[in-house]
Amino acid sequence: MKYFIYALNHTYTDESHTASKFLGFCNSVEGLEKLKSKAVILPGFRDYPECFVTDCYIMDKVHWNEGFQEVIGEMGRDYIEKGDVIDENCISVKELGLNTVFSVSHYYTIHTFLDDERYIGVFSSLEKAENAIEELKNKSGFKDYQDDFDISELDLDILFWSTGF
Repeated sequence: MKYFIYALNHTYTDESHTASKFLGFCNSVEGLEKLKSKAVILPGFRDYPECFVTDCYIMDKVHWNEGFQEVIGEMGRDYIEKGDVIDENCISVKELGLNTVFSVSHYYTIHTFLDDERYIGVFSSLEKAENAIEELKNKSGFKDYQDDFDISELDLDILFWSTGF
């Protein structure tokens, strides 16, 4: 059985740049709406109320399975732009009764003013997150920066930007 999780982001463009802020993971649409209602009144978010983006991601799915060739750099960080396709075979992670998930990314410094980051996926257990990292360590791009994976344990239904921007 495949499980999916909801993610809330805020992506806006002003006269000088585009910025994206990850606001949190939720196990229900109701949870997303609660996070959004808290965020939309905060500085920055209230200036761009139409810029909230909801996506769904398949749990325990490894992105970048083949590694990578190109360095994207600061302006083009490789976050997953769109969520995964959720079909009738996927059910909400709510069914698992999880309170936390494990988010994995790969982040390294190219030089003083430039870094590169790739989002690997969201996992239902620490063991699955660690296995994903082991699977990627010898793939193109990752093998040169094997120690630069990051695992974050994240609470569900929590707003990560509590003061705005």
